[in-house]
Amino acid sequence: MGYAEFERLANDRVEDLLEAYAQSRLDPTGPVLARIRANVMAQAAASAAANRALDTRTLAPARPRFAWLQGPLPRRAFALGLAATLTLGTGAAVLAAPPGSPFYNARLVIEAALLPTEIDARLAAYEVHLEQRLKEAEAAGAAGDANALAAALAAYEADVTGALGAAGDDAELLAHLEQTLAKHTTVLVALEARLPAQASVDKAIANSQKAIQKIKEKGENRGNSGNGASPSHGPNGQPGNPGPP
Repeated sequence: MGYAEFERLANDRVEDLLEAYAQSRLDPTGPVLARIRANVMAQAAASAAANRALDTRTLAPARPRFAWLQGPLPRRAFALGLAATLTLGTGAAVLAAPPGSPFYNARLVIEAALLPTEIDARLAAYEVHLEQRLKEAEAAGAAGDANALAAALAAYEADVTGALGAAGDDAELLAHLEQTLAKHTTVLVALEARLPAQASVDKAIANSQKAIQKIKEKGENRGNSGNGASPSHGPNGQPGNPGPP
């Protein structure tokens, strides 16, 4: 057999092997093809899911920088912190709130809470508040603001009651408070003359006069108790049984 014939037979054998391989690998039977298709579909599904997740992360809006505050507990903590910040930020506004404003009642509560506990200092603080209330009332009257006027005078009356309670039965403190209220009554009477139709002014004058009257009554009671005659005693030391003349 010559070389050419041997080469031809070898090539034919290679072609037969390639054809057999193609039939077994590249043209699989039904079961083999089903397994291949299932694997391909599973891989395709997994790939699609991964792509969707990537697209979602890419297209979704950026997560808020402080998203950790959205939890229940951090949210409450944040609310407390915000309230504290607002308290600090609005503290000056509250303490300077004029009568008739939304913060005026809060201002009165804060002022009452900050009153000293020592009697003399407490009464002095009340007198400062009374002066402020009168100035606020005069300013409101000059501005023609009836609501602010009523609010200032209502606060004045409350401070009168508080000052009277702070003085207690101390004769010196009561005398000083009486003088203060007498001066304030003069101011209120002048305000009434300028604003004759304001019932709040009349009420404030009446309450000041009642407070002055209570102070006078306390003084009279002290005088009566101090000047009372001692009961007479008989020779046996029994009251009401005086001895023979």
